[in-house]
Amino acid sequence: MKSFPSRTLSLLAFALPLLSLPAHAWEVEEIGKITATFDGEAFERSTVIVTDGDLVSPTANLFLTLNNFSSLSLLTEDGNFVIDATFMSHAPGPETAPISTSMSFAPDGNMQFWMSEGAPEPLEVTFTTLSVEGDKGHAAGSFRGVLCFADGLGAEVDPDNCRPIEGTFDTPFFVEE
Repeated sequence: MKSFPSRTLSLLAFALPLLSLPAHAWEVEEIGKITATFDGEAFERSTVIVTDGDLVSPTANLFLTLNNFSSLSLLTEDGNFVIDATFMSHAPGPETAPISTSMSFAPDGNMQFWMSEGAPEPLEVTFTTLSVEGDKGHAAGSFRGVLCFADGLGAEVDPDNCRPIEGTFDTPFFVEE
């Protein structure tokens, strides 16, 4: 099982080129919303399903792994914002506390990131809805914490350069094994 920061980076590496292709090549369907305030500036992004012929790529997924672990990943349509939460259950509910959470944000879409990994305080993610039924589910809740600056993929964060973030999410997701 990949660690969550490396899995997030893999997803970003996959999603950024996919989502930056010409709009006519892909059908994009909005399925959910993530709203946040980062360092005093509000923004709203969507989770989506990107379709090209038979290729269907949702940006909101619950990955089931070995030993009854699962990882929820909510990636926005532009690939610039991701929330990850890991659970010790293949069917977590709103009362299931995540064993780890992480978040990354590239506000300008460039290779400079703000990340929760290495921040001086933990990211808090609270679920008001978290349900899994077959190969689909739904997640809604809120988050708050700080994100610290990292100058590129894989770079260490600067714990002296952090900004507050808080917001909400509400999205269906797809279960993948």
